Amino acid sequence: MPGTRTAPPEAPTPLQRLVAAQRAALGGRFSTDDIVAVLHQAIVRGIFHPGQALRQDELAAEFQVSKIPLREALRTLQAQGFVELPLNRGALVQAPTLDQLKDAFELRLLVEPSLMRTAAPLLTRAELDEAERLVRAMDKAGTAWAFSELNVRFHDLLYGPAQRPLSKQILAMLQGHIQRMSFMQLSLAGFNRSSNEDHRVVLAACRAGDAEAAARAVAGHVKGVRKIVLELVAQQGLG
Repeated sequence: MPGTRTAPPEAPTPLQRLVAAQRAALGGRFSTDDIVAVLHQAIVRGIFHPGQALRQDELAAEFQVSKIPLREALRTLQAQGFVELPLNRGALVQAPTLDQLKDAFELRLLVEPSLMRTAAPLLTRAELDEAERLVRAMDKAGTAWAFSELNVRFHDLLYGPAQRPLSKQILAMLQGHIQRMSFMQLSLAGFNRSSNEDHRVVLAACRAGDAEAAARAVAGHVKGVRKIVLELVAQQGLG
């Protein structure tokens, strides 16, 4: 009819934006690991809330996959502590706890210094230069999520030469639990500066070729972040 206006298309949901970005990066179909990565990020960033039902039909349609890889992804997330699969109740987002957060930090203190000690002597000048670029980018990060993504890339780069994929996989899971508590209930803005100064200390030890100093610096960094995050949790009366 003349004069009839077409309704504007609905804006994509946050989950749809994540799926689209991952699809563009992959250039093809989603594997189970790809689905895990997207759902993990959606939970960490609070797109899915604690106790929320994850409807398998809707998710399978969103990812354009059958239910088989989706169920496998949910079982992986259950093993990582992000999803519950109660009998005959589908999938639910598991609520984070203070004990879970404390445990994640304790395990990071076991994994990260060991990774750093192994990797430090193997880092190339190009890798160290890229790590320094990431530190400078963190100085300018405008959001908690942008800082966190750069932070993960920084540590992943420094630990890469250790060639210990299982340790890095465990570390990624632990970081997810810590990020989740932070993004759901805390502001990261208060400790970006001190955290990034820790990064410079770690990087200086790596440039000096001192593996033990680098490992100690990483341990100190994790302890410092733990202290600040747990203090913020206490102030919020969480857990």
